[in-house]
Amino acid sequence: MSKTTENGRRGDILQSARQIFRERGYEGASVDDIAHHAGIAKGTVYLYFDSKLAILEALVDSYYEMMVEAISPALKNGDSAGAIRKAVHAGFEVADRERDLVVLLDLRLGLSKTKNEAALGNPMAMKNIRRFLRECQSRGELRQFDPAIAAILMAGLLQWITKFCLVWLNEDIAKYEETAVRMLQYALLKDYKD
Repeated sequence: MSKTTENGRRGDILQSARQIFRERGYEGASVDDIAHHAGIAKGTVYLYFDSKLAILEALVDSYYEMMVEAISPALKNGDSAGAIRKAVHAGFEVADRERDLVVLLDLRLGLSKTKNEAALGNPMAMKNIRRFLRECQSRGELRQFDPAIAAILMAGLLQWITKFCLVWLNEDIAKYEETAVRMLQYALLKDYKD
């Protein structure tokens, strides 16, 4: 099987699973349902994923990849306050567009055998946030926080707002953006002023 066909089939399975999870929820979906929706045999699904949980984890990983692609360029901005604003905006935009995947985040944490890794989210995103905070600190712009802990708190706040708005209440996340941005700017940056 060619690499293109293999990646295409894997992508078809993920798209089918995403649709089925959206319609029926994770518990209400089966590998049979996913295979049927993808137009393939159930055994073919198992060539790519060893379980329904593995499919869920791959979908969550795809969400984290989209998030990294969105926020990483923003964090490379030399203006720390502007970088925070752009990163929050980019992250909220991805979350709003991919809200069905946001629903799967907590589910993955609850079902994952490696809860510590799942709780930390995407390692690449956290690495980029820590790097950004260390760079701010080296320029003397960041308060004297441990960048690793500050990164976890920053990501945790934004993830909580995302779930609060998009999963729990179905609210417009844009209403929270300016407050989240300014809270982070004031909390993290030494001499930040509007």
